Amino acid sequence: MGCDGTPGREKAPGAAATGASGAAPADASGVAPTDAAPAGSSGRAAPRGASDSAAPAASSPAPPADGEADEALKVVLATEHHLDSVSKVELARRHGLSRFQVARLLDEAREEGIVRIEIVDPTAAGRDIAPLARQLGVASVTVASSRPGESVRAAIARQVAGLLRAHLREGGRLGVAWSRTLMHLPDALGPLPSADIVQLVGPLSAKGYSTAQSSGLVHALGRHVGGQVWALPTPLIVDSPQVAASLRSMEEVRTALDAADTLDVATVSIGAWSAGASTLWARLRPDEQQRARDAGVVAEISGILLDRDGAVWHSAMEDRVIGVRPDQLRRARVIAAAPAIGHPEAVIAAARSGLVDDLVLAPDLADQVAARLA
Repeated sequence: MGCDGTPGREKAPGAAATGASGAAPADASGVAPTDAAPAGSSGRAAPRGASDSAAPAASSPAPPADGEADEALKVVLATEHHLDSVSKVELARRHGLSRFQVARLLDEAREEGIVRIEIVDPTAAGRDIAPLARQLGVASVTVASSRPGESVRAAIARQVAGLLRAHLREGGRLGVAWSRTLMHLPDALGPLPSADIVQLVGPLSAKGYSTAQSSGLVHALGRHVGGQVWALPTPLIVDSPQVAASLRSMEEVRTALDAADTLDVATVSIGAWSAGASTLWARLRPDEQQRARDAGVVAEISGILLDRDGAVWHSAMEDRVIGVRPDQLRRARVIAAAPAIGHPEAVIAAARSGLVDDLVLAPDLADQVAARLA
């Protein structure tokens, strides 16, 4: 109540007190304070510097920038389209847009990373057959199923690439032997750690393939991982032990061969000892082919011949081969591709040799190996 008994006007919080007449109360000099006058009034000017100490006026939040509004709209459109299966026509109707505007905004949402689509391929990881790996005494056996339009060799190379991603370390050393299967490796590789590449055997040709493709594999892998490449500029096999010894004495050849002493991971192919199943077979005379067969040879890995028990077959022919040695492979983690369908004995011999750790097999060959061991 006012002092005169009339109802008083309630003071707004933070407002200056006023007298009954509505004027601001005077100070001791009888002059009303000028800073009580509303800004923009026709009263006396505020003292100099008064605006510096005045509290800032409250303001409404600024509306979102056009870019922020577009991003918010893209999120809404993408959510309704991809998660709720709302058609683009319906989105246009709901949001007052044209179909072309909706399509453009959805495309931009993907390009800007607002929408990320992940495709999970059941065949990507291959089929791990642990019981077969235990029977063979190796770390793993992976069955490579082909995708539509994909060759068996390309499917195997894709699984080898996955194992390389799992086992190759940053700054490591990867040994590579060319084969008609591993030539597909560069196309299948994803991100890999930086590593050096060592060519395990010299360039060789096979029907329909040139030596240039053979040597090109290690350089393609070198470009992919960005490390040093230790190329081996010699044929896999030469005419005589004397020629082989002379080539091994060359500095660039000796350096590449010695680089295989410290391999971390190596990838090779398992060939069966028969025409068309081994790249070395065609380099030998018929009498040499038969002599190896009579000695029980059933498999070949990078010029290394193996009998049924996995023992390395030593002969004069071995002195003509220029490439990785068995002891060098045994120190590395070796991933072996095995495309030789119809030759399970070659896979079993390779496993028994102790030269390989991980096997990648075609589905039919995996079944044949399991049947042979049963």
